[in-house]
Amino acid sequence: MQKFLLTVLAGALLTAPVAAETTQRDLEVIGRALGFVDGASGTSRVVAIVYDAGSEAEAQALAASMGSGLSAGRVTLTPRLVAASDTASLAGADAAVLLGSAAGDAGVFAATSANGVMSVSTDMSCVQSGKCVMGVQSAPAVRIVVNGGAASASSISFAAAFAMMVEEI
Repeated sequence: MQKFLLTVLAGALLTAPVAAETTQRDLEVIGRALGFVDGASGTSRVVAIVYDAGSEAEAQALAASMGSGLSAGRVTLTPRLVAASDTASLAGADAAVLLGSAAGDAGVFAATSANGVMSVSTDMSCVQSGKCVMGVQSAPAVRIVVNGGAASASSISFAAAFAMMVEEI
């Protein structure tokens, strides 16, 4: 009986979805996607890294990996750390990478939408639930999913060429 329970538990752990930590490669994919946002000008993009108490260390590590600017395709990403409780700080950002429980938080999504900020997460349930505009996975292969309703609510539109490279839900 004990072996049976251990086998079932191990199987459940192996098949359970795991929230992936956002990597520099994910940021590079996000940066390339930002190059396809309609109406954006110039090459500099401010990326708010929105975190909760449990993901603050991840947020700080991401900001450090970006330094004073991370080149990603045609754009350079500049980080801005934003606590999920301080959504007023989202104003002026081009994108918001949502970490921890900020991904899927209705208040955070409302704030990003109101400010016309593209919300992004590596947690695909965020984009599937309509609380993120875009979901990104860079491993094992690049996958970009855009929620059309969330994009519309956030006044975000993309160049037609981008539509051929992404999944839209």
